[in-house]
Amino acid sequence: MDTATLDELRALRARAYGPSADIHQDPAAVRRLHELEAVRKPLGSPGAEPPAAAADVGKPPPQPAPPASPSQAERAWEPEAQSDAVQTSTSTDIFGALESAVVRRGREGRAAGMSPMMRLTWAVSVVAAAALAAAVTYALTWVAPVSVSSGAEQIATLEPVPMVELPPGWFGAGPSSMAFEFYGMTLFETADGFTSSGGSDCFVIVPTEELPAADADTGNWSMSGAVHSGCGVGDFPATIELPVDSNTPEELRSQFPEGSALQFVRDGDRVGVFLDTP
Repeated sequence: MDTATLDELRALRARAYGPSADIHQDPAAVRRLHELEAVRKPLGSPGAEPPAAAADVGKPPPQPAPPASPSQAERAWEPEAQSDAVQTSTSTDIFGALESAVVRRGREGRAAGMSPMMRLTWAVSVVAAAALAAAVTYALTWVAPVSVSSGAEQIATLEPVPMVELPPGWFGAGPSSMAFEFYGMTLFETADGFTSSGGSDCFVIVPTEELPAADADTGNWSMSGAVHSGCGVGDFPATIELPVDSNTPEELRSQFPEGSALQFVRDGDRVGVFLDTP
């Protein structure tokens, strides 16, 4: 192939494969290119064009594919939708989805030429939103713990005293009511509470010196000392809290300093006594 023919081949190739390819509009030029290609390098020789390349010469150059539209999952993580997604997700779902979004956005940011500082700023904003959402969820579900025990020391366990006799019906006492004694105070079993209704396993505490005789007329009886009562409800035992002050018997005040507090907890036919000192 002489120089003129080589120049013609180069020109036809430029029209076929160059950036301004227009040979597909010139059928004669396409045929001439095929002829020269066949003469220049027969098919099968080293460096020859593959058949598919020669067959595509007369076709328009391929157009770039349109950018794929974002999927629904990707649109859900656009900045304007992030706040709604964060507010309606649980903390576990929030961090899982945000982790995926951060990774995906980081890749997209690198592909789009975002600077490292811009990618870092975006990631920090996502983490801050997640932390705020988690804090709101925690605040709505967290319950402040309250101790069910004062930690007071148990100082005694009272057993029933058989010799105490009470007028039937006095503060709810019955003929078989159990009674207990503790430093000038008498505790006895009643059908219900003196100051409250409902519950079970109720008992009352009164100063021992205020107890009437077994045959006293309780309809005309009066007393000057303090009366305390308590009843159990469900699994909660009957309890009575009693301050040690001027209204308590002198025998009790001689054992415990004024300002102390006593708690009596009924457990079947026993009563536990707990002390809290100032």
